[in-house]
Amino acid sequence: MSPNQYKFNVQMGCGGCSSALEDALKGVNGIESFDVSLESKTVSVNAESSLSYESVLAALKATGKTVHSGEANGQAREI
Repeated sequence: MSPNQYKFNVQMGCGGCSSALEDALKGVNGIESFDVSLESKTVSVNAESSLSYESVLAALKATGKTVHSGEANGQAREI
């Protein structure tokens, strides 16, 4: 199966916010790569096909940051 691409719009206002998100993603098995952009307030994740959108979303929410929107492979998803 092909890898999944997930993108989220997440509330973050400082380097500490983006670092917390990065730390959360580092602990998720199945993530191949990710990019946290403080400037655009987005988190982009390239994940193995076995890693669900919901698992990545849960990891982001566990940081206490508000997730405003999300998409999986270009399709808008619920948050």
